[in-house]
Amino acid sequence: MPGGQQVWVVSGYDEVSALLADARLSVDKRHSGGGYSGFSLPPALDRNLLNMDGAEHSRIRRLAAPAFSRRSAESLRNAVTGISAATFRTLDENASDTVDLLEAICVPVPALAIGELLGIPADRHGELRDAATAMVTFDASLNGSAMRLVEAVTWLAETFTNVVRSKRDEPGDDLISGWVRARDDADPLSEDELVALAFLMMLAGLENAVHLCGNIFAALLTSKDPLGDWSGRRREIIEAANPLPFAIRRFAVESLTIGDRTIPTGDTVLLSLFGADSDPARDGRPSLMFGRGPHYCLGAQVTDLIVDAVIPELFVRYPHVRLAIPESELEYRSSWRAHGLVTLPVTLAR
Repeated sequence: MPGGQQVWVVSGYDEVSALLADARLSVDKRHSGGGYSGFSLPPALDRNLLNMDGAEHSRIRRLAAPAFSRRSAESLRNAVTGISAATFRTLDENASDTVDLLEAICVPVPALAIGELLGIPADRHGELRDAATAMVTFDASLNGSAMRLVEAVTWLAETFTNVVRSKRDEPGDDLISGWVRARDDADPLSEDELVALAFLMMLAGLENAVHLCGNIFAALLTSKDPLGDWSGRRREIIEAANPLPFAIRRFAVESLTIGDRTIPTGDTVLLSLFGADSDPARDGRPSLMFGRGPHYCLGAQVTDLIVDAVIPELFVRYPHVRLAIPESELEYRSSWRAHGLVTLPVTLAR
């Protein structure tokens, strides 16, 4: 890894599919044998769903999940569609011939949508985006990266703690308010659980949606018929544009054998989503980009809604849109955690 630690990478579809739901691999950092170096998050952010297994994980997920139920789907869709339409209107009014599509559409729509769904004040959405970027681009070998990470984590912890407290005093029609009201046999989510849940939704949801949209746009802008049979090819295009190379890191809670290799207890394992989905042995089986089993992505529905609200709309409004630079000059971020563009300059020829 960039920081020097050794990890195992598993990439076959059958193996990754099985291990995503295998209790012998834990996402809980307490099972690490010492080779893993993470973000060193404060307790208020650290005990989130991506750091816990078993009954603890099941309880919090059970309380959080109703916000994403089918009954809530229409309200989620309306919120995302409205934000997307307003963002495109702003683009129509202010756009010059050449714009950075990442900054104009791919960042603000997910940031505004997830911020609104969570109940985060609108004036904080830009800072949320900056903090998320500092985390997913963290590289211990780069000067200043650690300092940016510390500043981002500190700001996130303070911000989400204050938002949760405000929702207890004045609940609204948003996810955090719903989680504040959630009960499991009179057992509510604790303050740290609420803060960590909101943090995870922001970080995972925002980063994934931003770069998924950017990668899809980049792929379509280099094709001859960008929206040709979008509905029929939608799932294939989304899978190919997946910005997450790996599922969340896992740790072997016991020695396990994969193929002809034995992974010792405590070692870090990365399950390659890119490798699994492109494996010929997949043979038409479901994509693993959102995971499988108990850690299947809770916000997958929101990401789908953002993609559907953003991707076709660009080509309907700007049928002659094209890249402003050669495809070979597109610059991608330096991050093993997320494959995403730095900028996406386009010409909005009508």
